[in-house]
Amino acid sequence: MFAFPVPEMVETNGIRLAVHRAGPSPDRAKAVVLLLHGFPDLAFTWRHQVPVLAGAGYCVLAPDLRGFGRSDKPQDRSAYGMEILARDVTGLLDHYQVHRAFVIGHDWGALINWSLPFYCPDRLHGIANLNIPFLPRGSIAPIALFKAAFGKQMYIVRFQEEGPCEAIFEQDMARTMAFFFRKPKIHDGAGGGGGAFSVPDLDLVSWLQGPCDKWPGDDFLPERELAVYVEAFREGGMTAPLHYYRNMDANWRDMERFQPAGKALLVDSPALMITADKDGVCPPHLADGKDAFFTDYRRVDIKDCGHWTQQEKPDEVNAILLEWLGQSLPKIKK
Repeated sequence: MFAFPVPEMVETNGIRLAVHRAGPSPDRAKAVVLLLHGFPDLAFTWRHQVPVLAGAGYCVLAPDLRGFGRSDKPQDRSAYGMEILARDVTGLLDHYQVHRAFVIGHDWGALINWSLPFYCPDRLHGIANLNIPFLPRGSIAPIALFKAAFGKQMYIVRFQEEGPCEAIFEQDMARTMAFFFRKPKIHDGAGGGGGAFSVPDLDLVSWLQGPCDKWPGDDFLPERELAVYVEAFREGGMTAPLHYYRNMDANWRDMERFQPAGKALLVDSPALMITADKDGVCPPHLADGKDAFFTDYRRVDIKDCGHWTQQEKPDEVNAILLEWLGQSLPKIKK
């Protein structure tokens, strides 16, 4: 049975990041593949992908992002802006003496990854993202947009105030993790939802506080795997992870320098988008038409899958990634 690699502690960008490494050394590998997780998650989310990618000849780097797991957790919310997160990526590549890498992201890792062609395009062979599509900068700041669309109880809006949501999540971390890590009830059919995220008004916090037998979806993680998350977030808390959301408006303002209003947008980095048909927070239609923003874009839709795609459908995800990487290798710039 594959044992998830013990992390190496890497000092970069003023902090220490816990990096799980597998496969050949960067200089002997086909290419380097960097895996970025989301919220509330860890590098452990890639446990099904790491051995497969490493076995295929890739050097795999899977960090706990800043604020998560064994990585450092600055308490200032400004330490989680997108440009800083991008510098974490380039700092890791510098540490391992890697000029370019394939970067694969899920959830918040995908949001970071979609920003990399703007912050560091010369460091990328290509980007692949799960569930969260490319979101070009809009004319309205995100939090105001979410509040207008869903109301002040929408989870991202509630996350903006520091303290209350942390207290709710940290009161019973086992319950909190059990709520988040759920998959859709496939027999519900269309509209069955994507686990915890299949909440019409996206008021996840209130649903968490309600009776667990009313939670949408089904649990899917074995107890020993769920325990990894419970232990990590009990120890590290939720403030740092929630700071990612508290920078969304600041990130929107910063992105204006790359995506000014009225200017046509075309991204050169090769991109792969993987959607899941029953992801309630990011349904596949949000990825429609995004090929128009890329010179090289591929999309694959996975059926009967919720938000935790790489964990719910690991074999399908692995096959898609290996095919994309294999097709991309002949085109990469060393």
